[in-house]
Amino acid sequence: MNASEIGLLLSYLMALYLFSIAFIEGIKISNQNEKVNGSTLIMSLLFALFFTRMAALFYSY
Repeated sequence: MNASEIGLLLSYLMALYLFSIAFIEGIKISNQNEKVNGSTLIMSLLFALFFTRMAALFYSY
C-alpha cells in the first residue's frame, strides 16, 4: 500500500465520518424549538467537503 492509497483511504473515511456527524447534528437541530447554534453542523459539512475533495485528488483513474 503506497502513500496515495493511504491518503485516499484516510480522506474517504474522514469524509464519511464528518458527513455522518453533520447528519446527526442536523437531526438534533431540527428537533429543537429554542435558539439553535449550528456551528458544529456548518464546520463538519465544510470539512467533509474538504476531505471529499482530497479523496478525489488522491483517486487515480
